[in-house]
Amino acid sequence: FPYTTLFRSMKKTSALLAILLLSGCATNYVSQYYRDYTAGVAKSEISRILMPFSGSTEIFTTTDQQRDGASLAQRGYRMIGESAFEGGVSVTNAHLMDQAKNVGADIVLYASRYQGSSQSALPFVQYNPGQTSTTNSTGVANASAYGPAGTAYGRATYSGTSTTTSPGTFSTTMIPVTTHRYSYGATFWRKAFPPVFGVSTEILSAEMRKALQRNTGALVVLVVNDSPAFRANVLPGDVIVALEETSIISPEHLLDILPQFSGTRAVVTVLRDGAEKKIEVQMGSRP
Repeated sequence: FPYTTLFRSMKKTSALLAILLLSGCATNYVSQYYRDYTAGVAKSEISRILMPFSGSTEIFTTTDQQRDGASLAQRGYRMIGESAFEGGVSVTNAHLMDQAKNVGADIVLYASRYQGSSQSALPFVQYNPGQTSTTNSTGVANASAYGPAGTAYGRATYSGTSTTTSPGTFSTTMIPVTTHRYSYGATFWRKAFPPVFGVSTEILSAEMRKALQRNTGALVVLVVNDSPAFRANVLPGDVIVALEETSIISPEHLLDILPQFSGTRAVVTVLRDGAEKKIEVQMGSRP
């Protein structure tokens, strides 16, 4: 549940899509494909980081989850989970609201995008009954017989009907089907307590390592509004290399040691435009 991990996960939403081939039913796919980012985190730790659920949820439609998510993070919200899938299903505000209340989200960012249509065909099998035919036969039969007593003559008329039924057959017709596909994404956010420091950081890219001639440090990608880092003028793009006398190895290392400086005045050493700069920060207190 680290701040950095939550922010970074927004960039992976498109890679986490679940494919739905069915359309239109009562299933809440927002809930079915929800990924909980607080899973495995102790409740005591969650309650220390996140404020209690406000009891009401605002739903905002977005065309850029990363941009608007970053704006929420700057305002002090944490992403607690997300849901992403695609298919020909329907997503309503009621679906989003139900899941938001289930997880205690103050804000939901929701996006949908039309992905186009695909053509397919479904076989329709039909039984064709056999054909029945009727044949009528008529005629006259003559017969004669000879014997000691004389000759006898006979004549008879006959008629008859016969019915024949051929076996039935099956035929298959291919029915064209058009499926319209959409991608859906929703991120769920809760207001956090004021942070000790208030930055989101990432590891240094290969290009930055080469330019700075170092592997260690934490790159600032976001500063929370009105946080200790914000008030001390720490900026996105700064590379944090030390906190007091402790060299910062990575973003995870920074997160691990920050609680030690809760409520203190500490010197943060950063690299800004390649030059080292020391910034004095009055750290916030842990809740």
